Amino acid sequence: MINNITLPEIIGKLKKSNRIILICHVRPDGDTLACAYTLKHALKKMGKTVICASSDPVSDRLSFLCDEKMYLPNEVSEDFNPDLVVSVDVASISMLGNCKSLMSLAESIKIDHHHGEDSFADYNFALPDKASCSEIIFDIIEQMSDFDKKTCELLYAGISFDTGCFKHSNVTEDTHKKAAFLVAQGVDTALINQKLFGNKTKKEIEALKMAYNNLEFFEDGKIAITCITNKMREEKGLSEDDIADLGQIPIEIDGVQLGATVKEKGDKPGNYKISMRSRPGINAANACKKLSGGGHVCAAGGLVVADCKENAVKAVLEASIPEIK
Repeated sequence: MINNITLPEIIGKLKKSNRIILICHVRPDGDTLACAYTLKHALKKMGKTVICASSDPVSDRLSFLCDEKMYLPNEVSEDFNPDLVVSVDVASISMLGNCKSLMSLAESIKIDHHHGEDSFADYNFALPDKASCSEIIFDIIEQMSDFDKKTCELLYAGISFDTGCFKHSNVTEDTHKKAAFLVAQGVDTALINQKLFGNKTKKEIEALKMAYNNLEFFEDGKIAITCITNKMREEKGLSEDDIADLGQIPIEIDGVQLGATVKEKGDKPGNYKISMRSRPGINAANACKKLSGGGHVCAAGGLVVADCKENAVKAVLEASIPEIK
């Protein structure tokens, strides 16, 4: 990623614009939602008209982060006429989903924290050393607005979500400093983390059982892969939201150096979404680059097109083996 805009310049464009669309990535998670709704809250206090959009609806579990409507692309009025479109925590153009069309409505900015060179906006800003995109939004708020209670709660939630409650290897001293500042403003960290990590539905527990039951081990237990097909999911009456949070399961097993969760996409049978995690020193991003994806060194994603579960797993395995040698 080659940045062609600075943070002060982004702030200048936000201040100058009166109508703004903030775009989250497909299947919005806690970080992208926190970024969008933090910016929306700050900009609305400045008198701006702002809407948040995503190609997919927000899951019930994360809806507490959204105080106002999340627009699907076809719900954005043709009369809105934005001055600026900003994507937050969107690593690649494919992660825009159907919101890709919105990026052309006005001057566009990409704000992100992932590795990669997908510069799909007019102006692109990425800091891959940040553990969450919310840390970048923190810096924007610090220079542009103020840290009221809502802002602090959202930013803490975004940072906590994307760091796995501060346990991922890309957490830095700056991550902890920002979180400590937010905690000092009175954020109820226990409540937020309970909502993010502690409330699982019965169907989500069924999804966990399925993921564990389908685990396969390779390379003397150094690689673990679990795969869930549409047929398996539908037989248990599970939605794609129910199986959304399974990415950590393989890597949490003792001895596993690289783990992957492979899930067939409901809207595109034969397309398998890959969520990959690795121990420090093992590059998951390199493996996922071979799978039409990328991401962080220890947390990355990709996509495999295969005619069956076995071939999807085989493709992931072939991309993974070189990284543990």
